[in-house]
Amino acid sequence: MDTEVEELTQQDVKEQVTVNRRTKKKIKATIYLTEEAEQAFTELYIHRLRKDRKIDRSIIACDAILALYEKECCNQLKEL
Repeated sequence: MDTEVEELTQQDVKEQVTVNRRTKKKIKATIYLTEEAEQAFTELYIHRLRKDRKIDRSIIACDAILALYEKECCNQLKEL
């Protein structure tokens, strides 16, 4: 039961982060994807829609960029 509560809490936190990102100022950008990246992007979008997570493609892109930033840049700071 504790794991269920913990999972729901984590999901609530993730949804709150998503809401916060939606309210921030957005900047329009053009990016070019490989066919493989575009297919993965589309599948992720469909996967989230099937789970009734109302989300737009911009949020998926922002999440991916921020995750990559944390992985590459924040890990470098920890190593120093």
